[in-house]
Amino acid sequence: MTPNSFAETLIRLREVAGLTQQQLAKRSNTGHSSVNRWENGKNPPKRDNAESLDKALGANGELMSAWLAATTGNGLPEWARDIEGIERAARRVTIATPALVPGMLQCPDYARAVFTAGQPDTDSAEIQRLVDLRCGRLQELAELQVTAVFPLGAVAHMPPTIRAAQTAALLSWCETGRVKVQVIPHGTLVLVPAAPLMHYRLRSGESAIVSDHADGNLVYGMESGDRLAGQITTALAAALPESLSIEALRSFT
Repeated sequence: MTPNSFAETLIRLREVAGLTQQQLAKRSNTGHSSVNRWENGKNPPKRDNAESLDKALGANGELMSAWLAATTGNGLPEWARDIEGIERAARRVTIATPALVPGMLQCPDYARAVFTAGQPDTDSAEIQRLVDLRCGRLQELAELQVTAVFPLGAVAHMPPTIRAAQTAALLSWCETGRVKVQVIPHGTLVLVPAAPLMHYRLRSGESAIVSDHADGNLVYGMESGDRLAGQITTALAAALPESLSIEALRSFT
Protein backbone atom coordinates (compact mmCIF):
# COMPACT_ATOMS: atom_id res chain seq x y z
CA MET A 1 0.00 0.00 0.00
CA THR A 2 1.31 3.48 -0.80
CA PRO A 3 2.26 5.31 2.41
CA ASN A 4 -0.07 8.14 3.39
CA SER A 5 1.03 11.48 4.87
CA PHE A 6 0.95 10.05 8.39
CA ALA A 7 3.06 7.06 7.37
CA GLU A 8 5.56 9.28 5.58
CA THR A 9 5.82 11.59 8.58
CA LEU A 10 6.23 8.65 10.96
CA ILE A 11 9.02 7.15 8.85
CA ARG A 12 10.84 10.48 8.53
CA LEU A 13 10.65 11.29 12.24
CA ARG A 14 11.74 7.78 13.25
CA GLU A 15 14.74 7.92 10.91
CA VAL A 16 15.71 11.40 12.13
CA ALA A 17 15.56 10.05 15.70
CA GLY A 18 17.84 7.18 14.66
CA LEU A 19 15.42 4.50 15.84
CA THR A 20 14.47 1.14 14.40
CA GLN A 21 10.83 0.14 14.29
CA GLN A 22 11.43 -2.18 17.24
CA GLN A 23 13.06 0.57 19.29
CA LEU A 24 10.23 2.97 18.56
CA ALA A 25 7.67 0.33 19.46
CA LYS A 26 9.37 -0.20 22.82
CA ARG A 27 9.61 3.52 23.58
CA SER A 28 5.98 4.14 22.69
CA ASN A 29 4.57 0.98 24.31
CA THR A 30 3.18 -0.21 20.99
CA GLY A 31 3.85 -3.36 19.00
CA HIS A 32 6.56 -3.79 16.38
CA SER A 33 4.02 -5.21 13.96
CA SER A 34 1.78 -2.20 14.56
CA VAL A 35 4.56 0.29 13.81
CA ASN A 36 5.37 -1.65 10.66
CA ARG A 37 1.72 -1.62 9.61
CA TRP A 38 1.35 2.12 10.24
CA GLU A 39 4.49 2.89 8.26
CA ASN A 40 3.10 0.85 5.36
CA GLY A 41 0.05 3.11 5.28
CA LYS A 42 -2.43 0.59 6.64
CA ASN A 43 -5.03 2.19 8.91
CA PRO A 44 -3.52 5.02 11.03
CA PRO A 45 -3.34 4.26 14.77
CA LYS A 46 -5.85 5.27 17.39
CA ARG A 47 -5.34 8.68 18.97
CA ASP A 48 -3.67 7.41 22.16
CA ASN A 49 -1.14 5.44 20.12
CA ALA A 50 -0.46 8.43 17.87
CA GLU A 51 0.14 10.58 20.97
CA SER A 52 2.52 7.95 22.38
CA LEU A 53 4.45 7.85 19.10
CA ASP A 54 4.64 11.64 18.98
CA LYS A 55 6.00 11.77 22.52
CA ALA A 56 8.46 8.94 21.95
CA LEU A 57 9.85 10.72 18.89
CA GLY A 58 9.97 14.14 20.54
CA ALA A 59 7.90 15.42 17.63
CA ASN A 60 6.24 18.26 19.57
CA GLY A 61 2.89 17.72 17.86
CA GLU A 62 4.16 17.30 14.30
CA LEU A 63 3.14 13.64 14.13
CA MET A 64 -0.22 14.47 15.71
CA SER A 65 -0.85 17.07 12.99
CA ALA A 66 -0.19 14.39 10.37
CA TRP A 67 -2.49 11.99 12.24
CA LEU A 68 -5.28 14.58 12.36
CA ALA A 69 -4.88 15.25 8.65
CA ALA A 70 -5.07 11.53 7.88
CA THR A 71 -8.10 10.90 10.07
CA THR A 72 -10.09 14.12 9.75
CA GLY A 73 -8.87 15.69 6.52
CA ASN A 74 -7.50 18.70 8.42
CA GLY A 75 -4.25 19.14 10.35
CA LEU A 76 -5.97 20.90 13.21
CA PRO A 77 -8.24 19.68 16.02
CA GLU A 78 -11.85 20.77 15.69
CA TRP A 79 -11.58 23.47 18.39
CA ALA A 80 -8.78 25.19 16.43
CA ARG A 81 -10.45 25.49 13.04
CA ASP A 82 -11.61 29.08 13.46
CA ILE A 83 -9.45 32.17 13.83
CA GLU A 84 -10.39 32.91 17.45
CA GLY A 85 -9.59 29.37 18.58
CA ILE A 86 -6.29 29.44 16.73
CA GLU A 87 -5.27 32.83 18.13
CA ARG A 88 -5.97 31.79 21.71
CA ALA A 89 -4.09 28.51 21.29
CA ALA A 90 -1.05 30.06 19.58
CA ARG A 91 2.26 30.96 21.17
CA ARG A 92 3.61 32.81 18.13
CA VAL A 93 2.52 34.01 14.71
CA THR A 94 4.35 35.21 11.61
CA ILE A 95 2.27 37.62 9.53
CA ALA A 96 3.06 38.71 5.97
CA THR A 97 0.91 41.35 4.30
CA PRO A 98 1.22 42.74 0.75
CA ALA A 99 0.00 46.29 1.35
CA LEU A 100 -1.05 47.23 4.89
CA VAL A 101 0.23 47.05 8.45
CA PRO A 102 -1.13 43.77 9.93
CA GLY A 103 -4.49 44.27 11.60
CA MET A 104 -3.48 43.40 15.16
CA LEU A 105 -0.64 45.96 14.97
CA GLN A 106 -2.74 48.81 13.59
CA CYS A 107 -3.25 51.89 15.75
CA PRO A 108 -6.81 53.30 16.05
CA ASP A 109 -6.29 56.08 13.49
CA TYR A 110 -4.84 53.64 10.96
CA ALA A 111 -7.54 51.03 11.54
CA ARG A 112 -10.27 53.67 11.27
CA ALA A 113 -8.92 54.80 7.90
CA VAL A 114 -8.81 51.21 6.65
CA PHE A 115 -12.34 50.37 7.79
CA THR A 116 -13.77 53.63 6.49
CA ALA A 117 -12.23 53.08 3.06
CA GLY A 118 -13.29 49.44 2.91
CA GLN A 119 -16.80 49.92 4.28
CA PRO A 120 -17.92 53.38 3.12
CA ASP A 121 -21.61 52.74 3.89
CA THR A 122 -21.00 51.71 7.51
CA ASP A 123 -21.97 54.22 10.20
CA SER A 124 -19.38 55.74 12.50
CA ALA A 125 -20.52 53.80 15.59
CA GLU A 126 -19.99 50.47 13.86
CA ILE A 127 -16.63 51.63 12.49
CA GLN A 128 -15.57 52.53 16.03
CA ARG A 129 -16.66 49.11 17.30
CA LEU A 130 -14.54 47.41 14.65
CA VAL A 131 -11.59 49.67 15.45
CA ASP A 132 -11.84 48.82 19.16
CA LEU A 133 -11.97 45.09 18.44
CA ARG A 134 -9.01 45.19 16.06
CA CYS A 135 -6.77 47.42 18.14
CA GLY A 136 -7.43 45.60 21.40
CA ARG A 137 -6.81 42.12 20.03
CA LEU A 138 -3.10 41.83 20.70
CA GLN A 139 -3.54 43.11 24.25
CA GLU A 140 -6.07 40.33 24.86
CA LEU A 141 -3.65 37.73 23.50
CA ALA A 142 -1.09 38.59 26.15
CA GLU A 143 1.28 35.66 25.50
CA LEU A 144 1.31 35.78 21.71
CA GLN A 145 4.68 36.57 20.07
CA VAL A 146 4.41 38.30 16.68
CA THR A 147 6.72 38.61 13.70
CA ALA A 148 5.28 40.99 11.11
CA VAL A 149 6.55 41.63 7.59
CA PHE A 150 4.96 44.32 5.44
CA PRO A 151 5.97 47.04 2.95
CA LEU A 152 7.46 50.22 4.39
CA GLY A 153 5.01 52.05 2.15
CA ALA A 154 2.16 50.71 4.32
CA VAL A 155 3.21 53.38 6.81
CA ALA A 156 5.03 55.91 4.60
CA HIS A 157 2.11 56.51 2.24
CA MET A 158 -0.45 57.32 4.92
CA PRO A 159 -1.38 60.95 5.77
CA PRO A 160 1.16 62.55 8.16
CA THR A 161 -0.94 62.35 11.32
CA ILE A 162 -1.82 58.68 10.75
CA ARG A 163 1.76 57.90 9.75
CA ALA A 164 3.08 59.40 12.98
CA ALA A 165 0.53 57.58 15.15
CA GLN A 166 1.12 54.23 13.44
CA THR A 167 4.89 54.59 13.66
CA ALA A 168 4.67 55.31 17.38
CA ALA A 169 2.42 52.29 17.90
CA LEU A 170 4.77 49.95 16.04
CA LEU A 171 7.86 51.17 17.90
CA SER A 172 6.02 50.84 21.20
CA TRP A 173 5.09 47.22 20.43
CA CYS A 174 8.67 46.44 19.41
CA GLU A 175 9.92 47.76 22.76
CA THR A 176 7.78 45.20 24.60
CA GLY A 177 9.80 42.34 23.11
CA ARG A 178 6.60 40.64 21.96
CA VAL A 179 6.65 42.07 18.45
CA LYS A 180 9.33 41.85 15.78
CA VAL A 181 8.86 43.99 12.68
CA GLN A 182 10.60 43.54 9.33
CA VAL A 183 9.68 45.98 6.59
CA ILE A 184 10.07 45.50 2.86
CA PRO A 185 11.94 48.57 1.59
CA HIS A 186 10.79 50.94 -1.12
CA GLY A 187 11.50 49.69 -4.62
CA THR A 188 11.44 45.98 -3.72
CA LEU A 189 8.82 44.01 -5.62
CA VAL A 190 7.43 40.97 -3.80
CA LEU A 191 4.70 39.09 -5.69
CA VAL A 192 3.67 36.87 -2.77
CA PRO A 193 1.69 36.73 -0.66
CA ALA A 194 -1.19 38.19 -2.65
CA ALA A 195 -3.35 38.39 0.49
CA PRO A 196 -2.39 38.70 4.18
CA LEU A 197 -1.11 35.37 5.52
CA MET A 198 -0.73 34.38 9.17
CA HIS A 199 1.30 31.34 10.21
CA TYR A 200 0.41 30.35 13.77
CA ARG A 201 2.42 27.99 15.96
CA LEU A 202 0.14 26.47 18.57
CA ARG A 203 1.19 25.51 22.09
CA SER A 204 0.37 21.90 21.21
CA GLY A 205 3.10 21.92 18.54
CA GLU A 206 0.60 22.07 15.67
CA SER A 207 0.59 24.90 13.18
CA ALA A 208 -2.10 26.70 11.21
CA ILE A 209 -2.05 29.05 8.25
CA VAL A 210 -4.83 31.60 7.87
CA SER A 211 -5.43 34.14 5.12
CA ASP A 212 -7.36 37.35 5.57
CA HIS A 213 -9.84 38.18 2.80
CA ALA A 214 -12.53 40.80 2.38
CA ASP A 215 -15.21 38.24 3.22
CA GLY A 216 -13.44 36.81 6.25
CA ASN A 217 -10.64 34.48 7.28
CA LEU A 218 -9.82 31.18 5.62
CA VAL A 219 -8.06 28.42 7.59
CA TYR A 220 -6.04 26.15 5.33
CA GLY A 221 -5.46 22.42 5.64
CA MET A 222 -2.08 20.73 5.72
CA GLU A 223 -2.06 20.17 1.97
CA SER A 224 -1.55 23.91 1.44
CA GLY A 225 0.76 24.48 4.38
CA ASP A 226 4.17 24.16 2.74
CA ARG A 227 3.21 26.29 -0.25
CA LEU A 228 1.79 29.13 1.87
CA ALA A 229 4.59 28.98 4.41
CA GLY A 230 6.95 29.37 1.45
CA GLN A 231 5.19 32.60 0.49
CA ILE A 232 5.76 33.97 3.97
CA THR A 233 9.42 32.95 3.79
CA THR A 234 9.74 34.76 0.46
CA ALA A 235 8.37 37.95 1.99
CA LEU A 236 10.71 37.66 4.98
CA ALA A 237 13.68 37.17 2.69
CA ALA A 238 12.86 40.44 0.90
CA ALA A 239 12.48 42.41 4.14
CA LEU A 240 15.08 44.38 6.07
CA PRO A 241 16.46 42.90 9.31
CA GLU A 242 14.68 43.98 12.47
CA SER A 243 17.26 46.63 13.45
CA LEU A 244 17.17 48.28 10.03
CA SER A 245 13.39 48.06 9.95
CA ILE A 246 13.14 49.94 13.24
CA GLU A 247 15.62 52.50 11.94
CA ALA A 248 13.47 52.99 8.81
CA LEU A 249 10.35 53.45 10.92
CA ARG A 250 12.07 55.95 13.20
CA SER A 251 12.76 58.12 10.17
CA PHE A 252 9.03 58.96 10.23
CA THR A 253 9.10 60.33 13.79
